[in-house]
Amino acid sequence: MSALGDIPMNEGGLLEPDHLAKIHSIAIPLLVVQALDDPLITWRATAQNEGLMHPKNLTSTGSGNLMLLLTKAGGHVGWPTGWLPILDKWMWMSNVVSSFGDAVSMSKRIHAEKQNPEELVE
Repeated sequence: MSALGDIPMNEGGLLEPDHLAKIHSIAIPLLVVQALDDPLITWRATAQNEGLMHPKNLTSTGSGNLMLLLTKAGGHVGWPTGWLPILDKWMWMSNVVSSFGDAVSMSKRIHAEKQNPEELVE
């Protein structure tokens, strides 16, 4: 099972081209954050080093609504930061999600302004 959907793999572990429609037809912006050192869910559930699930292929086709963020470390506990993670909690993960949401909102606003420049509201 893939983290990006229940997508059948061929014998070589690569996706069949006709099954990519699920991930390439996403209608709303989607951020996928995956740590390469996650001990429970391998990064290969999100992407692969080659073929159709290579991050470049996943993000460069389709509707353009997919953003992959693969981190070197993070484990399975939400990217705690600092020597005492209890102090900062999961601030990094919260900031990433917040920044993504802000960027999506700004992009929609800019797109709307370009479509209807006469309706600009300050």
